[in-house]
Amino acid sequence: MTQKTLREFTRQLSQLIPSITKGILRRHADEVSRGEITMSQYLVIEMLSRKGVMNMTEIALDMGITLPAATGLIDRLHGLRILARTYDKNDRRVIRIHLTPKGQRLFLSVSRKREKTTSHIFGKLSEGERQTYLKILRKVHDVIYEKP
Repeated sequence: MTQKTLREFTRQLSQLIPSITKGILRRHADEVSRGEITMSQYLVIEMLSRKGVMNMTEIALDMGITLPAATGLIDRLHGLRILARTYDKNDRRVIRIHLTPKGQRLFLSVSRKREKTTSHIFGKLSEGERQTYLKILRKVHDVIYEKP
């Protein structure tokens, strides 16, 4: 790919991604799109749903944010009773974070709505197009998260 072609690709992609994101968010009728929780808060909820109990340092590292920023996110979600904190039995300085039943219900509700929207959108593509899209996304994901 020439530099001119790469620049044109980059320009088009830079225009498409925000437009697609906005279009998808408009279709979502969930707590994130209504502004009840932020996208960062949702990502913490999703991560805890996947990984289970985590400590503050693990959350900060996984999110790529500072410990004070992670603490702020956790404080807000704790205030909403979406997350709970428990102290480690062996070291009270270590705080374990986990989803409450309310947090689990919230995650399942948002996930179901997002899956329905995704199914509607990608149902308009052929199986081959969906597989090609996934293959490209996996490759992009690998490039983003490759170790230097």
